[in-house]
Amino acid sequence: MLKLSWKSLLVSPAVIGAALVAGAANAAPDNVTNAQVLDQLDQYTAEGQLSSVDQVTSVSELRDVQPTAWAYEALKSLVERYGCIVGYPDRTFRGDRALSRWEFAAGLNACMNVMERLIQENVAVLREDIDKLKRLMQEFEAELAALGARVDNLEARTSFLEDHQFSTTTKLTGEVIFAPTAIFGTKNTLNNQSDNNQAVFQNRVRLQFNTSFSGEDLLVTRLAAGSNNRFKSFYPTQNVIDPETGNPIGIVGNYYESPTFTQVHQLSPGDNNNVAVDWLAYYVPLDLGTNFRLNNYIAAFGGIWDDFVPTLNPYFDDYTGGKGSLSQFTAQNPIYSIGGGTGIGTSLELGFLSNLLGPTSLSLGYLASTGANPSSGSSVTNPATGNNYDFSSGGNGLFNGGYGALAQITTNIFDRVSLGFTYVNAYTTPDAAIFGKGGTQGIVGTTAANLNRSELNDSFVNGLGVGAPPVDAATYNGNVSGGTASGNVVNPYDFGGKQTNSYGIQMAWNVADWLSFSAYGSYTNVTLIGKDNGDIWTYGGGFAFPDLGKEGNVLGIFAGVQPYVSGFTNGTLGTTFVTTANPVQVELFYKYQLTDNLSLTPGVIWISKPEQTTNATDAFIGTIRGTFTF
Repeated sequence: MLKLSWKSLLVSPAVIGAALVAGAANAAPDNVTNAQVLDQLDQYTAEGQLSSVDQVTSVSELRDVQPTAWAYEALKSLVERYGCIVGYPDRTFRGDRALSRWEFAAGLNACMNVMERLIQENVAVLREDIDKLKRLMQEFEAELAALGARVDNLEARTSFLEDHQFSTTTKLTGEVIFAPTAIFGTKNTLNNQSDNNQAVFQNRVRLQFNTSFSGEDLLVTRLAAGSNNRFKSFYPTQNVIDPETGNPIGIVGNYYESPTFTQVHQLSPGDNNNVAVDWLAYYVPLDLGTNFRLNNYIAAFGGIWDDFVPTLNPYFDDYTGGKGSLSQFTAQNPIYSIGGGTGIGTSLELGFLSNLLGPTSLSLGYLASTGANPSSGSSVTNPATGNNYDFSSGGNGLFNGGYGALAQITTNIFDRVSLGFTYVNAYTTPDAAIFGKGGTQGIVGTTAANLNRSELNDSFVNGLGVGAPPVDAATYNGNVSGGTASGNVVNPYDFGGKQTNSYGIQMAWNVADWLSFSAYGSYTNVTLIGKDNGDIWTYGGGFAFPDLGKEGNVLGIFAGVQPYVSGFTNGTLGTTFVTTANPVQVELFYKYQLTDNLSLTPGVIWISKPEQTTNATDAFIGTIRGTFTF
């Protein structure tokens, strides 16, 4: 710790001036106290802090020091012999201003420390240089004494921190979200049922342990808890064909939470503030030469694509954190919600393309949604018929269950425009959601687009049912004996897993320092195994105004269409997906940075036809999110 504290002195303006203008050093005023002096030294030190890779260690690299200058030889001797005086990253030495005795003393002290270390390591030091230091020490005895007091103080503080530190390798960070939120307009239009969504006050807490063993790798262990209940949908999700009349019959899901209403703070492991590990991953880089670098990622649990893949949606996407947009749809292209869990990934930096295209990377990854579960899966009961589904519930493990495989090329053009082209091949088990980041519950898109078999069937069975007047599915099917003149068994959602191929594009344009534009679009071809083939579309774009009103603030407006099913190729499902209405969403939010550790984000979200049905009313969500970070 002490070495790190004094390392910064090697790059301070004090050190710079020590070699150039020692003879012109100004005496400190008599009324300047040691405290003021030390404050000055703090300022000088902070101004010059650099990483070692940015430091200049050869006098010939300094642009503003001429070989004819009187101090050139002395500077050359000190810099190249002992490396105790360095310049700035822009290759300037900034020696054209007056130097105080305190600055000179700081520089002198830095050279003394370097030479002392060399002597302890049995490295030869010239006698003439030692004599120079002795004379200088006598001249600046008072100032060095003040520095010595500071060293003693730093040593005491360092000893205390070392005795009370949490870990030498681990840093704890945290985020706490408070979010009062309410929704309006979710009235059931089929039976005129009143809206029973209530205004709520929700929260989410994350504690993250960041551990590094080499200084370049990173082990992430995150604990999370929250109240993540989303608002319920009261809209008809699909239309099933009545086998008696041939007319579509509405199905209402009075029990389930709509994926289109998901807000980012609702992404937590439970709804009762139960603490759980929701992310466990390891990052480790690998250099492959000057033109290649692999940034490797291993997820033991809770891995998602945006952990290592650029999503190219600045100011809107905070990577499931609480400083970006309010809704999940606005945060990132929904293609990144296809797949998640346990697996590996890497981003390969392609340095040889930098001169041609700008910074370019190739990202590859594989994530299994139930990679830790060795169960082979089993058949489950279909609530519509009372019998087992024709297809099993799907397997598990790394290779026999749900998975996602991603490839993305990302490039930057003119340091203004970033482009990403993404492909995701995935298999989602029958009772899991396509856009669920590997989970069973969809977090974006309509219920139809997520094609969770159990959710659709539960909606059907618990909804209005079949016929006029409506009869619940079990009763209706119980009155039908294998297909008669009066009707047939209604079983619309008996399908297997979902095989998907998704193609996405996203871009970010840094229009100006005060304006950013980003947009995305993706297409998914889905095959319901044993049944049908269909298409899912989504797209959106928006403007962000960073630092509006204050540094750290962001005003954002984003509009688009949430993932929706545009149709299936044939009628083997026994159901008609009505898609005449697209689920359009517009979000407006303003993040106000109150302090470095607290931001307040009020916003409103408007969603037209949240479940892609024509007779649904529009929904409005209002939220005020407070985000604490430490």
